[in-house]
Amino acid sequence: MGFKRLIRFINKYAVAAVSCAYTLTIGLLFSKNRILLSDICKIFGYNPKLIPPRVPTITIPETLRDNTLVQIREPIDINGNITILELVVIAKLIAQYKPLRLFEIGTFDGRTTLNMAANSPEEAMVFTLDLPKEQLHSAALVLSGKHSAGDKIFIDKNASGSRYMRTDCQSKIMQLYGDSATFDFGPFFNTMDFVFIDGSHSYDYVMNDSGISLKLLRNGKGIIVWHDYDTVWEGVTGALNKLYGTEPGYAKIRHISGTSLVCLLSL
Repeated sequence: MGFKRLIRFINKYAVAAVSCAYTLTIGLLFSKNRILLSDICKIFGYNPKLIPPRVPTITIPETLRDNTLVQIREPIDINGNITILELVVIAKLIAQYKPLRLFEIGTFDGRTTLNMAANSPEEAMVFTLDLPKEQLHSAALVLSGKHSAGDKIFIDKNASGSRYMRTDCQSKIMQLYGDSATFDFGPFFNTMDFVFIDGSHSYDYVMNDSGISLKLLRNGKGIIVWHDYDTVWEGVTGALNKLYGTEPGYAKIRHISGTSLVCLLSL
């Protein structure tokens, strides 16, 4: 190893050591560093799940046709986005079943919103609801659980839907703002063909949003997709386990293998 390479390595080592010391001490006061620790644990194979999944699993080929062509916009994901495989699954569901009215709970940066619009029919409309950061501390339901701070990171941003802004799909997207626990969904009930739930990950909110989604479907027929099942977001796993085991309307929900998506096909 040359002298210059050795110096660069020492500098990197020093920065890494200081960063680790900070993250494991003062940095623990900040939620983004606590999430970083969870990610590090997963990289090294430690990912305990306090709530075991109960929703039956279905494979992607059992869910979708292989020959469905899709567009994938903004493929690079950041923290808070769905994975590229999950993006493909959602895009294929939309391209295959061609829903005309779609509703998303939880816009974040609009990456999924953009792909929902891009793969829906030309005349389709995507409605997406996000909690503005001004309402971060006045949410109607409690953000319970150890990962509730993570929700706050995704809410506390400069703008919702930044990734679909100024694209050719923006005209197909209507941005809505509000708390899904208090928002007036009345005008949207019985009008939707596809619903994607990726808002707050607390148990109470997932239960609330799931109940609303059934009412959104047109004549009770359509597709509902949930994100972050069987992950560190225990509120999602606990809520969907409960719905699957006790509510007849959710008896057919299935966990799509290789993803954190749960899907209800009621067609």
